[in-house]
Amino acid sequence: MPDGREVDQAELLDVAKDEDRARSLLRALRTLSTGPDPKLREMARGVLRGDLTAEQAFTDPEYTAALFSGADKVRRAGELRSEAEAREAGERFGEWQQARRTEDEREDQDEGDGTPQSDTSPRTSPQQPTGPWRHSGAGGVGGPGALGGSRPAGGLRHR
Repeated sequence: MPDGREVDQAELLDVAKDEDRARSLLRALRTLSTGPDPKLREMARGVLRGDLTAEQAFTDPEYTAALFSGADKVRRAGELRSEAEAREAGERFGEWQQARRTEDEREDQDEGDGTPQSDTSPRTSPQQPTGPWRHSGAGGVGGPGALGGSRPAGGLRHR
């Protein structure tokens, strides 16, 4: 964050419930803080700066609407994706998962070496776009919920 202050994983445990989810949430917030949606950028930056808690952000009606809108775009793009695109995205997702595991292991080793972790240390910004769905089908929108495997004909249906 520009002023140098950023929340850490421990400050996200109230909503994340465990270290792995807190780490994932912190990464997601960093990604959203540089993303294309202005409302999600505002929300993520506020949480990262400590101006609002994750619980406040996730219960705010405007921020929740922005999150669900993004999820709906991902779902629609997944429904429009061809089988070949779905397979390709699944392969990219596997590569992304492996890179993420490697990064997690490196971070765990860094934390375990006795070297203090500083809140003012430079952080790498996510490359845009980020994640395994960077080149996905229709409209360039995709996501983890729309990745890999085959889908039943006719898309998803509520039961």
